Amino acid sequence: MSVVPITPAEAQADPYAKWPDGRINGMFECKPQPKRWHCTNRLLAGRAHALAGVGGSSKTTWQYQIAIGSVLGRCPWGWEVATTGSAALFLTEDTIDDSHRMLHAIGGHLAEEQRKALTRQLRVYQLAGLPARLLALSGNSLMETGVYDWVMRQVDNMPKPVAYLGFDPALGLTEGDEMSPAHQRRLGELMDRIGIESGACVVLTTHARKNLHQSDELDSHASRGSGAITDALRAEYVLRTMTADEARKFGIDDKVQRQRYVQLAATKGNSLPPEAYAPIWLERGQAGLLSEVTLDQVERGSVGQRELHALDILKSANATGETSMKFWRLQCVSAGVIAPGTTTGQEKAMERIRDALADAGMVAKGTGRGLWIPA
Repeated sequence: MSVVPITPAEAQADPYAKWPDGRINGMFECKPQPKRWHCTNRLLAGRAHALAGVGGSSKTTWQYQIAIGSVLGRCPWGWEVATTGSAALFLTEDTIDDSHRMLHAIGGHLAEEQRKALTRQLRVYQLAGLPARLLALSGNSLMETGVYDWVMRQVDNMPKPVAYLGFDPALGLTEGDEMSPAHQRRLGELMDRIGIESGACVVLTTHARKNLHQSDELDSHASRGSGAITDALRAEYVLRTMTADEARKFGIDDKVQRQRYVQLAATKGNSLPPEAYAPIWLERGQAGLLSEVTLDQVERGSVGQRELHALDILKSANATGETSMKFWRLQCVSAGVIAPGTTTGQEKAMERIRDALADAGMVAKGTGRGLWIPA
């Protein structure tokens, strides 16, 4: 199957000359091209996707890391990068200093050749403080601006092939109303058109509704405002911080420690397989960089390695007599059994460890108040 080119005169006479003619000749006989993935079974090449999250959920950091992975061919959270090439980020809330700090932190984990490859193939456009709207209001309609033309010139001048384009956030790219389905769909369609015309995977970050961080189960259309933007894109992913209930399940008692973890999950995907919807946990490490982590669920009252380690500490301390909860707790913090954090968080963690050991008959109360001994 092929498209017959038309002359400029024909195009001017008929603006729909390049539109599909509706014929399906050869579609039964010819084998179709395989689906083009940017990240296998996660992100499509040549189409647009959304990444939704509340403020502070590491959306921009995610964009930096996936763009770098698009050049280097690997992703820090286990996704397989199937299509590599050059990448660009259009960041309406970042300054040059913001990018410098982020890229310098990432570069500390890379080899010299990898840094050289990124210098050649990665573009980061810091647009904070600039009128970076791709769409401007004209009456009640949205029209493409000169900024859109400028963006496409940057994409055209990038080293080929162009693998990834990230736009962050949606709110900084349009004058449209978040609550208007027509305006939100217009932005989504524009992002998808950029992906189709460039052949790159496009990801647009959007602000999520505020109650997202209170949800243990995520559903589709997490983006704030009209859900029409999600409908216009091929897939939606969500980043959200860990809830208090989830933290308790994982034995994390300190709020500061809990803020280290964010969950990445697909909530909509026209082409995603079922396994793509399984959420993964990411840990925010040095400079906020994300890496995949496995968290073990702790059943209430269960005795695991953490509790057994704390019991060994109690036995060692009891060589000189009964042990106070405070001394036992401080020894557990020092040994890394309890994570550093607020005193309240440490106390709660210590109480949970003590209760699990007591329920199992492994520790008992001493003769004085607040004193404990191995059973």
